[in-house]
Amino acid sequence: MVFKAKRYLTAALVFSLLIQMQIANNGFTAPQAKIAFTCVYKENDEANFNICVMDEDGRNQIRLTDDTAWDSHPSWSPDGDRIAFSKNNSAIYVMDSDGRNPVRLTGGREPAWSPDGTKIAFTRFKALKYQIWIMDADGGNEVQLTNWGDNYKPAWSPDGVRIAFVSAERHGGPEIYVMDSDGDNQVRITHDLRHKDNPSWSPDGRWIAYDESLRTWLSQIYVVEAESEGRTKRLTDSSPTKWEPAWSPSGDTIAYVAWEKPVAWIDSMTPDGIHLKQLTGDDGINRYDPDWFDPFGRPVSPAANFVTIWGEIKMPKTGR
Repeated sequence: MVFKAKRYLTAALVFSLLIQMQIANNGFTAPQAKIAFTCVYKENDEANFNICVMDEDGRNQIRLTDDTAWDSHPSWSPDGDRIAFSKNNSAIYVMDSDGRNPVRLTGGREPAWSPDGTKIAFTRFKALKYQIWIMDADGGNEVQLTNWGDNYKPAWSPDGVRIAFVSAERHGGPEIYVMDSDGDNQVRITHDLRHKDNPSWSPDGRWIAYDESLRTWLSQIYVVEAESEGRTKRLTDSSPTKWEPAWSPSGDTIAYVAWEKPVAWIDSMTPDGIHLKQLTGDDGINRYDPDWFDPFGRPVSPAANFVTIWGEIKMPKTGR
């Protein structure tokens, strides 16, 4: 039985190599994962905020929007066909992934598309407070999920059951919370007085990456277990300042924004904090708000892909 299994494995490997050789001979390149981001061009001595996209390795950067409005906070639809974004931090728009056909959905900012593509969570300023709302992907059926304090930066769990967000004024400084997708069971999962922002789930749903600072520009990237009283680990600990982590769908990379006056660029690291690559260069264009789309959708099994020993976060067993 062992001999047969080895034969089947060998045959499968040979078949895989033949397919790869055929692809190479035909000049075919498999589609890459993409990162959408906010790109800030300086034009006529004024900052022009737009939505851009690039390949996951930083190549083929394309500018999708080009107007006088402040376009920011891009969020891919799960099928990669559309991108939701904020316009002037006061309205949610959706456009095709090539930048065409922009449509206004509602008032708000910081859209986050649900994993099944049917909902968009977002932040709205109302009655002098920021609150988390949810709506259908076409802009209908708006529902307010939070009510107390300032709440913002919604981020869906990979299974669509929960939403992480930042909440201020409940226990001092902004902390990371998690709630059910209908707003129930709001639970605080970080517990100190540091300033926290920009939650991003790991693909297996076990961890949430975020940035943290002592109310200064020198912020760093952390991860916390996505449960009440979750354990926390710091991934970065040096200059320049780092914020806005975005976990890749495959689980093997975290993109983030690095800032050193006067330029902000997009960098990448492994989930244990080891630097991988600077994705965008120092060309005078500031870049923020990275968000991933993976054309293969690579599902992640919590048991198979993340083995964690406290004090260390190991690389996924499977990856690209």
